[in-house]
Amino acid sequence: MIEYSYAPQFMDLGAFQPINKWLDEKTFIELYGDAALGWCAADGQIYGTPQDSGAIAMFYRQDLFDQYGLTVPKTRKELIEQARKFKQVAPSNLKYYAPPIGNTMWWIGQVWMAGGKLFDYHDGNWYIHFTNPIAVEVFETLGACFDEGIFDLEMWWNADWFNSLNQGTTAVVENGSWFAEWLRYNAPESEGKWRVAIPPQWNPAKPTNGMLGGSGFYVSSHSKNPEAAAIFVNWLNSHPNSLKCLHNYSNLPIMVSTRYEEVLDEVSGPDAFFGGQNIVETLWEAHELVNTTFVVLPIMSNVDESLSLLIQEYVDGKIKRFADILPRWEKQVISTMKEFGYSNVITGKLP
Repeated sequence: MIEYSYAPQFMDLGAFQPINKWLDEKTFIELYGDAALGWCAADGQIYGTPQDSGAIAMFYRQDLFDQYGLTVPKTRKELIEQARKFKQVAPSNLKYYAPPIGNTMWWIGQVWMAGGKLFDYHDGNWYIHFTNPIAVEVFETLGACFDEGIFDLEMWWNADWFNSLNQGTTAVVENGSWFAEWLRYNAPESEGKWRVAIPPQWNPAKPTNGMLGGSGFYVSSHSKNPEAAAIFVNWLNSHPNSLKCLHNYSNLPIMVSTRYEEVLDEVSGPDAFFGGQNIVETLWEAHELVNTTFVVLPIMSNVDESLSLLIQEYVDGKIKRFADILPRWEKQVISTMKEFGYSNVITGKLP
């Protein structure tokens, strides 16, 4: 089981073996859709099947929204307006929206949600173009909010952040759909206070969404029984009986298979943790807005480290404008690809 964003590294290193003999491309697309092919295949070779969705959703504290007279934003413009209002009326120890320092897929997810890309892979070449119009708009828009102080930045996945989710010091968290399960088990004191919504759109006229995480099951190059493995991972992630079991026992959003609709009514319903909201329906709607593939680079560990250091420099005051991070990040990633010996890199455009 590998997160989609790191699977290309394993493909590139030969850690997976193709299963096309037992799962052809036509059947894969019928069961999982075109977009998912980019998460589980490369150069015409299929290596596994997708399981849970990382479709971005907006998780928000209904208690804070009620207390400070906030409304659920439908667009990025409304998100910014609500953040500005919150900063005016709420105590200084509360935050409206606080993205992570680092966590590259969160930032990639914002560009993806806006309908753009930073890089891609096509016909044997890696394309890198961070400073394209859509990505620049995303970083300029978010960056202006950080510069103004109405959005915050904080370290995620540490004890302080866990506690803040339990105590309710942040009103809005945008994260992958799997975050619903994470909250349930890691912020139990906040039961009943969270709700889920479709993420505020960058372009309401053309609604779309991106992914943040999600994982697939791939067949290892060491497998001595690749046929059995291929049959198993396909059954695991597409058969209705398996999908119901995965939903009930993992609480993950097992939504990638096109057959998920067959079990949707059985696995959805009021959720006490989310105040009785039927969040499965909302997460399914968020997932269905993901209509493009975002193929990641085979050096994602380095991409993540580079961005984390640059955002920390901004927090420390060494970079004055947040948006200036984007071209610096691009330059460092291109340099790393060349350092690692990738001669098939095309910069300044996307396929």
